[in-house]
Amino acid sequence: MTPKTPKSRKPISWVPIAILLVLLLLVTQWIAYFVNATVVETAAAQELPPSVYVNYYADGSYVSGESNTAIAEYIAQFPQPQNAQVLVGMSTTEIWTFMTSYMAGGLQVDCTYCHNITNFSLDGAEIGDDVVAARKDTARLHLQMVADLNQNWLTQLTTIADKQPSGAQIICATCHVGEPLPVAWPDDLYGLPDDFRLPLDNLDVLLVTGLGDQISLDTVQNNQNTMFHIRESLGVGCTHCHNSRYFASWEQPAKYYALTMLQMNQHILTEYSASMNNQEPSCYLCHRNQVLPPGAVTSASSLPAVLVSQ
Repeated sequence: MTPKTPKSRKPISWVPIAILLVLLLLVTQWIAYFVNATVVETAAAQELPPSVYVNYYADGSYVSGESNTAIAEYIAQFPQPQNAQVLVGMSTTEIWTFMTSYMAGGLQVDCTYCHNITNFSLDGAEIGDDVVAARKDTARLHLQMVADLNQNWLTQLTTIADKQPSGAQIICATCHVGEPLPVAWPDDLYGLPDDFRLPLDNLDVLLVTGLGDQISLDTVQNNQNTMFHIRESLGVGCTHCHNSRYFASWEQPAKYYALTMLQMNQHILTEYSASMNNQEPSCYLCHRNQVLPPGAVTSASSLPAVLVSQ
């Protein structure tokens, strides 16, 4: 028998396989982008429950569509942050959610207020705008201040007997209340002299007993102006902090709160005055006629652990 000649095999065409691989790669990238974009859009559009803030609201509407698109692309490229210096231990999406809700939300501004949105991690001259770069530096310093005040000052309130702290935490909206540049001392603040400021250089002038103290008329007037400022800023009467039969006594726990907060203002003036827009702190800046400052966060559980009282 004559043996059969084996059939020749056709060469494998790699073109369809290459096309299929490219299509799979494109589909995979699209899915990743879609997931990240959905997360970002959800964060940007979220409406914080009213219980998160004390008498303040932030709904994400202040962030532009352009910024939302830019951050979606940035998160897809960098799921982990590239230049986080305060908000450490958080993913890029978590930082974006915090920024939208609490930083941009506290000031009611778009991302471009502090960022070059072509690359959110840029600093200094890299940003290309000196004003925006300076704002980003200030924002970082203010986040450090928030952590400092929550962890080293609000925690002191827990040591005051017979009065439980509310648990409210300081955050951007606590001072800003939707204003990029809040005013600590409005010109028409309760009819006090325009040049009046809290006596933060020497709080001892407020600790008078009335029992033979040798005090000047100026000291008395300064004391009265300070008490009036505190009373009007918190929207309370004198008996919120004082025994009306003897104002110098320390029977009311709220009086210890008030002194601790004045000492905290001293600390702010000493450590953070460079970022206060040439202003001295005031009780009004945070309290705005309320005992619990509007814009404070009701619970530490709502904020990143690096910023809150432990």
